[in-house]
Amino acid sequence: MITDEMLRFAAAEADQAIRDSLPHPEDCHRQFSPRFERKMKHVIRRGRHPVTYKYLRRAACLLVAVTLVGASWLTVDAEARGAFFAWVRQQYENFVEYRFEGLAPDEEMTTNFAPTWLPEGYEEYEVHSAGGTSIKTYRNSDGQAIHFMYSPGADATSLFVVSDQMTMEKVSVGTQEADFYQDADPENANVLVWQYEGEDILFCISASLPRDEMVKIAESIAAIP
Repeated sequence: MITDEMLRFAAAEADQAIRDSLPHPEDCHRQFSPRFERKMKHVIRRGRHPVTYKYLRRAACLLVAVTLVGASWLTVDAEARGAFFAWVRQQYENFVEYRFEGLAPDEEMTTNFAPTWLPEGYEEYEVHSAGGTSIKTYRNSDGQAIHFMYSPGADATSLFVVSDQMTMEKVSVGTQEADFYQDADPENANVLVWQYEGEDILFCISASLPRDEMVKIAESIAAIP
């Protein structure tokens, strides 16, 4: 389980990384490009649809939108990160960030995704959606949860995985390469992250399930009405 102390530590580390990446005030210009103006419209639009993520504390990952006005991650070492096409994977001391660095779409995504296979006994419990980003929770009668998240990507959107007690291995979801994070404690959630084939959509599943079952869930993900 993710404790408050772990969240505070990860948040502080992320905050420092963001601060270190910001340009000096004298290097900032007041004239904004059309691309920046378009991205700000996305940020404002997303801000009109707040979503609460408190119930995700057991999910071991967090999908958030961080507003960075004019900031660019100039200090990231290219050799220390792996590309997920439009999403960039950055390893920190206690967490991993998948940050969207592609071109934000002009229109919000309206496609809805869901798993078509779940382990026996799991049913949809809760759904939160905003700006094309969706977080769905499935539970069984024992209270065990599967969290499924996806985002089409927008300016300053990041997925954070708390990885201080996890080992990561590359696996395959269909023909796509994916990152599987195995927690050292079998009672805690494992995490599977991958990008939708041919699209800039990032998917994430978090659950206290073995790797093969999580991959099976991932391979069943499909667009639904």
